[in-house]
Amino acid sequence: MAARKSVLSLVVLLGLGAPALACQGTGTPQLDENFKTPDPGWGRPDDVGTFTPNGLALTAPVNGSAWRINRSYTLGTADWCVEAVNPARPPSLADEAGDVGIWFWGLDSQNFYTATIALDGTAAIDRLAGGKWQAVVPPTASSAIKTAPNAVNEIEVVLRGGAGTLFVNGGKITDFRGQAPPDGGSPGVYAESGPEGSTWVFARARLF
Repeated sequence: MAARKSVLSLVVLLGLGAPALACQGTGTPQLDENFKTPDPGWGRPDDVGTFTPNGLALTAPVNGSAWRINRSYTLGTADWCVEAVNPARPPSLADEAGDVGIWFWGLDSQNFYTATIALDGTAAIDRLAGGKWQAVVPPTASSAIKTAPNAVNEIEVVLRGGAGTLFVNGGKITDFRGQAPPDGGSPGVYAESGPEGSTWVFARARLF
C-alpha cells in the first residue's frame, strides 16, 4: 500500500456480501468501454498505459502511481463505474500491491481525487491537493472487496455536484463530500505499485 494511506479504519462494513457486478446506473451509458477499440479520448498508449485484449493495463512505477483519463467526457452529475482485475501474481504482502480504482474531480496532475481499493480488503477516498495527499475517507475494511488473484472488482462513484457515494461490487461503502471542478472534470482510472511493482488491468468502464 502506498505511504499516503497510513491510517486503517477499524470499521468493518458488515452485510455487504459480494453481489454480482452491477453498476448503479440504469439506461444506456454515455460511455461503455472495454478498451478493445478504445475511445480516442483516452489518448495514445505509452509505457505506462497500454490497450490489451483484456483491457487497459496500467503499470505504475515502483512505489508510485499512474492514471489515464478520458478528456471526451465530464463528471458534473454522473455515475462512473470501472472493473479492475487483480494481478495474477500479487506481491508477497497484500498491503504492498498499491491501490487501484477511479480518478475523478481532477484539475491537473497535482489536484485530483481517487476512490480506490487495496488487496488487504480496504477501500478509501483520497485527495491530491497541490501535490500533497489528504485522506477524505481513510482505508475502511469491507467484505465486498475480492482479494484473490485475477478477481474482478467493480469500483464506482456516483457524483452529484460536490457530493458522492462510493460502491464496491454493488455494495455501498460510504458517502463523501469534496470540491468538484465546475464541470466535474474528466473520468479516469488510477493504479499504484508497491515496492515489488504491480500491473492492474481495467476490463471495462461505464459512464452513466
